[in-house]
Amino acid sequence: MKITYQEETKERLDKYLLGHLDITRSQIKKVILAGYVTVNDKEASVHHWLRAGDKINYNPQEEPKETKFLAIPKIIAQSDEYLVLNKPHGLLVHATDKGELNTLADWVMQEFPQSIKIGDDPQRPSIVHRLDKEVSGLIVIPLTQDSFDNIKKQFQDRTIKKEYTALVHGQLINQQGEINTPLERDRKTGLMKVQSSKFTGKPALTTYETIKKFINYTQVKVQIKTGRMHQIRAHFYSIGHSIVGDKLYQTKDLRKKKKVLEQRIFLHAHYLKFKDLEGKWQEFNSPLPHELQEFLNKAK
Repeated sequence: MKITYQEETKERLDKYLLGHLDITRSQIKKVILAGYVTVNDKEASVHHWLRAGDKINYNPQEEPKETKFLAIPKIIAQSDEYLVLNKPHGLLVHATDKGELNTLADWVMQEFPQSIKIGDDPQRPSIVHRLDKEVSGLIVIPLTQDSFDNIKKQFQDRTIKKEYTALVHGQLINQQGEINTPLERDRKTGLMKVQSSKFTGKPALTTYETIKKFINYTQVKVQIKTGRMHQIRAHFYSIGHSIVGDKLYQTKDLRKKKKVLEQRIFLHAHYLKFKDLEGKWQEFNSPLPHELQEFLNKAK
């Protein structure tokens, strides 16, 4: 297959091919890396920038195989306009600048090819919100552009209702509370940090309600009014109550102690509510994963 790039503006090779080949983003990356795609008769990188007049040649030696996923989301609900998935921990929602494969976005594109052209970003088709790789729980995937626009607006207007279950170290004093401090990324560590004295970060608001207190932990129900990266984790860390199992945001005293939940973070998106295109509320619940419930059962 031969294509001459005729656009006046530059565009990345992998992004351009996504709209011209009937394969997923992860498969496009594989065929480029395998040398099956050339630009002006030379092997190209995944992030090669195309210019007007470039001649692209796609000549696969074999058809790209379907990706085998180590962690597969569970379909909670499916309609013509959306999917609601239960994302397992350990599954990245979409690739970062590192170009990871086997993401939830890759799985969606493989199982629901119509999703490839949905959304604002071809690198993140159908992805309208995300959960951290280590976090499990409910996530909605639009299957039409109208549904994407509808759900995106609800996130922008903050009318989407999402709740998380978390277990934090120590006993929280208040039955209910809020953490209303800006967050910004630390240039040295890459982690999010609270800006309490100089308000240079982005506004971030987290509310919580205590469910149960243990000797060393507190189980909480959490809502976020803003969607900042690592918001729940960074906010609870900032008040001295790191989330159990969180290896990135640990208070100094916890770093000295033996880790109590090696396999994952105790944070699960258990509740999701949004309006469909007909304006009807759709509501979903997800119980705690077995390993988290088992840890909770043993807590004193």
